[in-house]
Amino acid sequence: MLDWQIKPLAKKSALGTDIKVGDIVVSAVYVDAAGNFDRADFILSEFDESKIPGRVIGRWERKVGANPDADERMARKMALASSEDFFMSLFDEKSAVVAEEAGVVKQMLALLLERKRILRPVGRPRGGIQKYLHVSSKRIFDVPQYNLSEDLILKIQTQLGSIII
Repeated sequence: MLDWQIKPLAKKSALGTDIKVGDIVVSAVYVDAAGNFDRADFILSEFDESKIPGRVIGRWERKVGANPDADERMARKMALASSEDFFMSLFDEKSAVVAEEAGVVKQMLALLLERKRILRPVGRPRGGIQKYLHVSSKRIFDVPQYNLSEDLILKIQTQLGSIII
């Protein structure tokens, strides 16, 4: 079973500014010209979506706490929170993601978050959709269900290579 995690925040913003404790960082996941997913981290005051070299498919904000590199448990907690934020951002109204790859990313993140008890499946899949309950917000998400072949998983993993570990 794959256990994807979103890579931790960069030490510098996409514009080269050092990221410090207390900064609010905007992480934006986008699809570049080659069709690969990538992520850019910006300090909130620097964020300008028009400067991102691709189509943004999800974004979230996070306040930088104490140095997560100093505490492995805190780093894992931040990575899981980023996975949750990324998943939820894929369903935002602004996100016009319809590609099969994005649907597979939704499905795989949902499976990860289900394992971590952040999402709970509601009933059985119907019409190619599995409903999930986000436990803390009580929000329901319709997650597309695909036949996750090894080739498709490897393709997505390659595309997500710069944002997951």
